[in-house]
Amino acid sequence: MKLAPTRSLSLSPSSRITRPRIALLALCVLSLGAACLGSAEPTEDETGALTGAGVTATLSTQSDWGTGYCDLVTITNTGAATTGWQVVITLNSTYSQSWNATVVLPNGQLSAASLSWNGALPTNGTASFGFCGTSTSATSRPALLSVTATRPGGAGGTTGSGGTTGTGGAKGSGGTTGAAGTGSGGTSGTGGAKGGSTGSGGAGSGGTTGTGGTTSAACTPGASWTGGKTFSSNSQGNVGNGYSYQYWSNGVGSGSMTVAGVDAKFSATWSNAGDFLARVGLGFNSTKTPAQIGTVSADFAETKTGGSGGFSYVGIYGWSENPLHEYYIVEDWFGSRPVPGTKVGTITVDGGAYDVYTHTQTNQPAITGGNQTFVQFFSVRQTARQCGQISISQHFSQWASLGLQLGNLEEARLLVEAGNNSGSINFTTATVTVTAN
Repeated sequence: MKLAPTRSLSLSPSSRITRPRIALLALCVLSLGAACLGSAEPTEDETGALTGAGVTATLSTQSDWGTGYCDLVTITNTGAATTGWQVVITLNSTYSQSWNATVVLPNGQLSAASLSWNGALPTNGTASFGFCGTSTSATSRPALLSVTATRPGGAGGTTGSGGTTGTGGAKGSGGTTGAAGTGSGGTSGTGGAKGGSTGSGGAGSGGTTGTGGTTSAACTPGASWTGGKTFSSNSQGNVGNGYSYQYWSNGVGSGSMTVAGVDAKFSATWSNAGDFLARVGLGFNSTKTPAQIGTVSADFAETKTGGSGGFSYVGIYGWSENPLHEYYIVEDWFGSRPVPGTKVGTITVDGGAYDVYTHTQTNQPAITGGNQTFVQFFSVRQTARQCGQISISQHFSQWASLGLQLGNLEEARLLVEAGNNSGSINFTTATVTVTAN
């Protein structure tokens, strides 16, 4: 579930290794012992390449001795100059060490971000980092999952297909703009890609009402609030009106959450967090299935700052038991859109498309106490939104149609989770409700 980030060996530009295969073999001997010496010569085989938006990552095996390996990842910038990069890798093995990147290990993955001296790449510029691991199987080796780059000024917003702004989200607040975008006379809405500016409501003639979001009372940002109670260490408890909270951090960096005591409203801030999680909502004690509980939904509106790089989720979070599953409904994020596992389908809920992913956690901390092996379910919205209604039970039902069946529901809470970054968030509207079926 929540794994602590690892310490990375950072090499300054003046001391970068120029003969990577020899260096990698030396590192594996130092870190993993005689097991590395199972083969007399390190190998150098390209095992995969992945292209993102103007950036490519290539994964090559530098040394493989059966029970372990050392790999090198080379990032090539094929677009405009970058200010940083991030590569996410499915490990399929046990991590040992890394160098030339800041690394965290969320959900059985390796998320590597550039350092201060190797993130700025000109067009056709390259950077590289490496890591080593062990495995009981020679066929269980890492695979590239995603590669992204940040550039000055953002990537620019996308323009809607015409017509007036959809009633579900003025300024992107009612959901995404995209097809619900502004008319030809307006600029991109904030519901578009990062960097877009707010549309003027659309000046195009003959357009139809957009369809990019759902109509919800929460799509008007809630009133600002003050006061509340602040927590800055791992804790959980009641906040009133049937709601409860949990603050969790793996101890890397600093952070805090402030609970308003009104509905499920809260704010949170974190700095250089390894893995930081804050949530407020409803607990169900794992005694009933979702259908037995009733129809579960939420309304939210939030504003956020910072947080680029690393990983992040904003939305709904919870667990079920019998069977044991951890689940996320991801409405928004900081930086790059998360790709947390293996895609199993796409569903439509609340007027938006969500990609559904699964990921197996092996011998990891679970809500039942101790370590367990369990499957995580994710709905990740294709375009982020910062407010709206979340029909939680509809996600549960559509997951079931894909063969993803939750057990007895333990919780449904509004969440922010972030790692390997700094940022803040404020929920100005936050409710989680249950209606009897």
